[in-house]
Amino acid sequence: MNSDELRAVLETAGLSPYQADAYVALLERGSGSASDIAAWSDVPQPRVYDVLRGLEDAGYVTTYDRDRLYARTNDPDEALSGLRTAVERFEAATEEVETRYREATVEGGGVSIVRRRRTVFEHARETVAGATAHLQVAATPEEFRRIDTDLREAFERGVQIQLSLHVPDDDGFDVSAFEGTCTEVRRRELPGPFLLLADRQRACYATAAPQSDEYGVLVDDYTTAYVFHWYFLSRLWEVYDEVYTARSDEPPHSFVEITDCVRWLEPVLDGGATISGRVEGEFVGTGEPCTLAGEFVGVEYTGTTDDEPASLPELAGAARVCLETDDRTYTVGGRGAITEDVAVTRLVVERVESG
Repeated sequence: MNSDELRAVLETAGLSPYQADAYVALLERGSGSASDIAAWSDVPQPRVYDVLRGLEDAGYVTTYDRDRLYARTNDPDEALSGLRTAVERFEAATEEVETRYREATVEGGGVSIVRRRRTVFEHARETVAGATAHLQVAATPEEFRRIDTDLREAFERGVQIQLSLHVPDDDGFDVSAFEGTCTEVRRRELPGPFLLLADRQRACYATAAPQSDEYGVLVDDYTTAYVFHWYFLSRLWEVYDEVYTARSDEPPHSFVEITDCVRWLEPVLDGGATISGRVEGEFVGTGEPCTLAGEFVGVEYTGTTDDEPASLPELAGAARVCLETDDRTYTVGGRGAITEDVAVTRLVVERVESG
């Protein structure tokens, strides 16, 4: 580093141009009178005394009198503490700029793009904490462990949790890890992204690790989350076998997805059973919360109805159940229902009487 570069760095560290010039000149000689230092540098003679006293206050030099003012440089360990502090602050600022750049979000319409998986998992934990009814999760065992405590707390709040776990054929896993944490778990051999959806409203998506094009998507929008919901069902859930369930064979049975309820109700109703229970949600016309109790009397969906159980594609359009109460029969659709009477958040089958 030449003298000009050194002076520039010292100015960046807080010295004035005259102070930096005088200090560099004094460094080359060790000590000298004020007049000599003015001659060695570009500091005007009338200013040199103030410049040296400023350097002394900053700890760079020591001044002393011998018939006139002299100055000598201090030991670098003492003199450069301020410079080292400035360097540390610049390094910290550099790291912070890099971190904020990597974690920055590109936002629009309830959707944010992030550059780091870590940011996705931070948001995922917040999303789990805010879930009220339903969580759908696609993860590896390691990713599951990162959020299992949060999932357990949600499960204890009554949130239903579906986990699609990527476990290669030759790897094992402990089913007991799902007890008290998940409602249902399916195992898949094919890898995929990390995905977490909450209440069909929020989604956290991260590309599979490791990938060179690492990025994540954060969603807080019903319409966009709906796309991720069907991606989860069709690509990460429907075609895989169940390896764990917390559901009982006996009522009550609780459903948070209208499609799951339709698929359960249809064969039981076709068998002549009488099914009673309740629905929780809101009236479509007013948005007013409601809880209705009665008898489930039918199911309807846009796909072709035959003797076979309803498939997922058949339920991709409209799907509803019919609940008969003391005063009337209500049509009940899923979250975001438009044409039904009630948009449901939870359906509970409380009693089944064989026909």
